[in-house]
Amino acid sequence: MAEKRMPGAGLELLAESTAWLLNGAAREVTLQLEQALRRDDLRWRDYGVLGTLEAAGPLSQQEIGRRLGVDRSTMVSVIDVLEDRGLVARSRDRADRRAYSIELTESGRALLAEVLHPVTAEVHERVIGRLTSEDRATLNRILAVLASGE
Repeated sequence: MAEKRMPGAGLELLAESTAWLLNGAAREVTLQLEQALRRDDLRWRDYGVLGTLEAAGPLSQQEIGRRLGVDRSTMVSVIDVLEDRGLVARSRDRADRRAYSIELTESGRALLAEVLHPVTAEVHERVIGRLTSEDRATLNRILAVLASGE
């Protein structure tokens, strides 16, 4: 005989699931960031590429994709769009002529500094701003551990 479940029991289980809650928080931040970045005809993934290049300097397309968890064919199209907009420059990698090195342009740096970083900070504050600074620090520490995969 099948066990009867109370209506809403599944929702209670999900509300207590750390993985489900993490996914929900990530969805909310991503949704709001996508909406905010749409004003500049960009996506969250584009911001990730630009931010990665700002932090690390020139990288191969493959390395950017690895760092962001984006597959090779998708990364090529993302870089194409960013290059067409003058936000990144693509050149042959000096160490490996088969690979391309991607570098942030001055226009890309300016867009990050003047528009994208402030917009992203505004969204983060709207979504995460209800947390105390201590809770944010704790959350960041825990998420860093989880994201490391170790």
